[in-house]
Amino acid sequence: MASDTRSLALEAKTASLHQVMEFVQKGALEASLPEARASELDLLIEEIFVNVCRYSYPDSALGMVTVTYWIPAPGELKVEVADQGVEFNPLTAEPADVTLDLKHRPIGGLGIVLVQQLAASLAYRREEGWNRLTFGVSARS
Repeated sequence: MASDTRSLALEAKTASLHQVMEFVQKGALEASLPEARASELDLLIEEIFVNVCRYSYPDSALGMVTVTYWIPAPGELKVEVADQGVEFNPLTAEPADVTLDLKHRPIGGLGIVLVQQLAASLAYRREEGWNRLTFGVSARS
């Protein structure tokens, strides 16, 4: 991770989504991302953060989420969403079969498809009890 990072740590509650979105939008401004990419960043953060809040901590246990961003180069923003919840690698999860019609499609799986399509880069690692999902947004993509 770059040395010039900004981090926000808060409880994993969906009520915190607005605060997280405002936080990463500061990064989008600092990285000089175009408005269209900044809007896509909102979709990425909403999908990832809400899923962490809903599924990382079972039985309504409260946990923490740390959101960190850095700018590796002009026009590029990297964001990491980290939690200490149940280990889950979304990159190995079965993706939704978008060829099925809605009546026959099981619930779930579309979020990771969205994230994979919008993110310029995407990586997951489990490190010292933390799930760490890192994605990039680029002005060029």
